[in-house]
Amino acid sequence: MLRVRTRTWFAVVVAASLLFLLGSRFDVFDPLENAVMVVAGPIDEGLRDVTRPVADFVNNVTDINRLKDENQSLREENERLQGQVASLQDADTQRQQLELLNNIREAKPDDAFISANVIAREPSNSQDMIAIDLGKGDGLADGMIVITRQGSFVGSITRVLDDVAWVTMITDPTAGVSAVIQSSRVQGVVVGSPDGTLTMELVEDTADVKEGDLVLTSGIGGRAPAGEVIGRVVDVRNPAQDLFQSVHVEPLADLSHLEGVLVLTSFLPLEPGQP
Repeated sequence: MLRVRTRTWFAVVVAASLLFLLGSRFDVFDPLENAVMVVAGPIDEGLRDVTRPVADFVNNVTDINRLKDENQSLREENERLQGQVASLQDADTQRQQLELLNNIREAKPDDAFISANVIAREPSNSQDMIAIDLGKGDGLADGMIVITRQGSFVGSITRVLDDVAWVTMITDPTAGVSAVIQSSRVQGVVVGSPDGTLTMELVEDTADVKEGDLVLTSGIGGRAPAGEVIGRVVDVRNPAQDLFQSVHVEPLADLSHLEGVLVLTSFLPLEPGQP
């Protein structure tokens, strides 16, 4: 009985296969296929619409993770490159400073300089002073003058500790230094003021002074050596019936943003009463 059923089932399968083959060849089942597609098509599209947000979410999460990884890699690369640029810039700055120092030494072979960094600034408005990272242990003493690394006059040391020294800037109201106009050799005294500007005083009303003139230390009085650059004349006024001109001088260096200076260790000012 089982053998008969098996043969019957096999015969049905074979017959159905032949029927489908013949039907597909002669398009007999096209209507059936069409009906199935009509019914199944919307269902398939609906399933796609339902699953599309899920698929998009999965794809977006994957893209976000990939972008995060790429962004992190770019940040790390950017940090590395910035570090290299900073190192190169620092090395270039040090090279330029060394060249400037060498140029100053060549221009003044008899002078001795020591380089210092600015580490603090007097916080009050009544004084204009900076602190440098050298002191008595480095051979510094009161009265030594300080210049920028480009060679402009800054001021003089007025207080020395073991490892730190305070420099009174030329722009301080209590500071003053004998000066001379380079071109005409007109003499006067450059003094500071509370607003940080410089004025060349005691310049006679008939003296030859004009805007753009270079102002140097004159060496008179012994508080500073001669020939140190102070700045340029930016304004000249001659009030009526006044014996002296009003000469305003602008420092060549930006004295409010100093980072490093040079101390002229080979010069010491004359003590009062010294010839």
